[in-house]
Amino acid sequence: MKLGIVGLGQSGKTTIFNALTRRSGESPPHGGQAVPVPGTSPVADPRVDWLSDLHHPQKTTYAQVSYLDLQGMAGATENRQEYMALLLNHMRPMEAFLMAVRNFEHPALGPPDPGKDFHALEDEFLIADLATVEKRLEKLGQERGKGRKVSETEKSLLESCAALLDEGKPLRSRPDLAAAPELRGFTFLSAKPLLVIFNNEDDDESPPPLSLGDTEAMVVRGKLEMEMAQLSEEEADLFREDFGIEESALQRVIQRSFSLLRLITFLTVGEDEVKAWTIPRGTPALEAAGAIHSDIQKGFIRAEVVAFEDLKRAGDYPAARKQGTVRLEGKTYIVQDGDVIHFRFNV
Repeated sequence: MKLGIVGLGQSGKTTIFNALTRRSGESPPHGGQAVPVPGTSPVADPRVDWLSDLHHPQKTTYAQVSYLDLQGMAGATENRQEYMALLLNHMRPMEAFLMAVRNFEHPALGPPDPGKDFHALEDEFLIADLATVEKRLEKLGQERGKGRKVSETEKSLLESCAALLDEGKPLRSRPDLAAAPELRGFTFLSAKPLLVIFNNEDDDESPPPLSLGDTEAMVVRGKLEMEMAQLSEEEADLFREDFGIEESALQRVIQRSFSLLRLITFLTVGEDEVKAWTIPRGTPALEAAGAIHSDIQKGFIRAEVVAFEDLKRAGDYPAARKQGTVRLEGKTYIVQDGDVIHFRFNV
């Protein structure tokens, strides 16, 4: 699953992408070609650290969040229509969005207006979605006019979408509507979970005096975070001390990206590796086994499960077993965040 990083021209979205993925701010491609650039970020997890310290495996693997940025769009501020068409086309397949909103002075654009910029991009989502809805409703009308059977459920859902979009409201404001199976193939932009990132000056940690309703938002000093991401851990500690930063905002962005996608992690332990596995919330044990390997899913017998907190309180696995907190679960058990699982299987 990937999050797309979106924003108007000069919002600093690529700076934030570089900071999140620890890229060094490479030059965009030549020739004005729009190129989607992927990147990943590990999700810091003290549970993985604890298990690794306990078992001393050969390898420790954290969960990861994947991001996509569209780079190389020369003249974006001059040709906004073309810019938005490219941006929305490439970002449509994403599962969720981070929206970078400029909250710093720009030499060409002047003082920031984060409210205006947020609504400008949000409106682009709404307009694109409304066009998709109206086109499909027109198609259904034509089909009905030819005497063909159409889905009344789909038609009703689309009409509800149109009414909501006409009111200037994103489809994510109606989770039941956005999640309807009949609408899954439309990849509506305004239905996707959204986290707004106010991209501030280096010396400004304050959010703008702006209400975004139910939309999640946070402040990141993008340029400062990108510079810090290029340093060694020791240098980064000194850098944070100089600027009075207790922790990097990027880890909070990564954690909130993870929750935005409604993901959880379960943990596996072995001599070779301690690993955090990423699955959607609500995943049964049988499907979680398939996240590791299809053979484990096919030969699934039982899942041996202990909650991480129970394991930590016990001190180690044998002690947790003696305390009765290790249990056997079947195929339909819903895996919980932080479960430490050993899958029994036979192929």
